[in-house]
Amino acid sequence: MENIGFFRLRSANQCLEDAQTMPIPRQLYSSLIYEGEITILVADTNVGKSIFAVQISNEIASEQRVLYIDLELSDKQFERRYSEDFTNHFHFHENLMRVDFTQHFSIPDNVTYDDYFIASLVELIKRTEARVVVIDNMTKLISTDTDSAGKAKPLMDRLCALKMDFGLTLILLEHTRKCDASRPITLNDIQGSKMKVNFADAVFAIGRSVKDTNLRYIKQLKVRSCELEYGFENVAVCEIRKDSNFIKFEFVSYSSESEHLKEFTEEEREDKVQTAREMFANGKSKRGIARELGVTEGTIRYWLRNA
Repeated sequence: MENIGFFRLRSANQCLEDAQTMPIPRQLYSSLIYEGEITILVADTNVGKSIFAVQISNEIASEQRVLYIDLELSDKQFERRYSEDFTNHFHFHENLMRVDFTQHFSIPDNVTYDDYFIASLVELIKRTEARVVVIDNMTKLISTDTDSAGKAKPLMDRLCALKMDFGLTLILLEHTRKCDASRPITLNDIQGSKMKVNFADAVFAIGRSVKDTNLRYIKQLKVRSCELEYGFENVAVCEIRKDSNFIKFEFVSYSSESEHLKEFTEEEREDKVQTAREMFANGKSKRGIARELGVTEGTIRYWLRNA
């Protein structure tokens, strides 16, 4: 083995020998979450990604300590979800630790928000010895957005370093862009820079079903440690239910994603085409039109080419 700058040089056979000394990655939650990986859970607003993430976290907590960094809900909002009208509260596993912002926190002089956030996270990991960290959600991670590669890469570099330093499993919640309800969810729908996807070991999405307001489907978009189990032809369909004091995703069946997508009438499609042409004539870029109308840039090019 030889270290050359950034790189470690080994033969392919040496890599295999070294790998044999390492533990085999375990499934922590179905084929969606693997130990020691960075996984991104992506969904539109109010689809239920926090509900599903808490459910996953509580199950993993039956075996090990989990830090759920909740930067979305207040204590009372959390209580409402996991009680019966603020009584008869659900009892979580003791290994599940919920973290939120300290009220009126102050950042030390000459320390940036981003550095203080990471430093505080490191202290939490050391104090609790947690090896699974869920961050809900990525928009609150740093002081600026992560829509550009220049801003997303430093963040993902630091998260990868934490993963390696502490042997972490990281589950990051992220939003999708506004997208057309008639087409399948893809990696291109993830809000912000693709740099986040490049760093992630796995990505899966939650989509709304047009069949029922409480139906959702789960679709894998990227995997590294297994075969893709929940793809376009085999999404996992779930119902959001709250029988007592625990709101959860309850598995219903498997089906094709196409069964849960909206079918536009020819008139609705023509309206979108006309809108795209008008926006382009007014100087809007093809990429900007695609984002606003919730379709791919290729679709916009096709519409304009066939105008």
